[in-house]
Amino acid sequence: MLVSTASNSHNWGDEVVVFNALSGATHLLDHAAGQILEKLQQSPGDAKSLAAILADVWNVEIDDDLVRYVRDVLISLHALSLIERV
Repeated sequence: MLVSTASNSHNWGDEVVVFNALSGATHLLDHAAGQILEKLQQSPGDAKSLAAILADVWNVEIDDDLVRYVRDVLISLHALSLIERV
């Protein structure tokens, strides 16, 4: 399971600015990555569970491509230290 380590964020249209108090870094994310991070702030999850939630939000079918996309975003968020495994 993954959780968010981001401490503050602000939506600006199609982009999200995220501050990570642990690293002191600010990051600019696209809207989809921001929504994934937001869902992890609400509760822990993994690529498959997040894809199921976001399929409803984005009004798309859940399939292997969506799960793979969410997994790729999670890898990117982890590289930025915005999420961690619990």
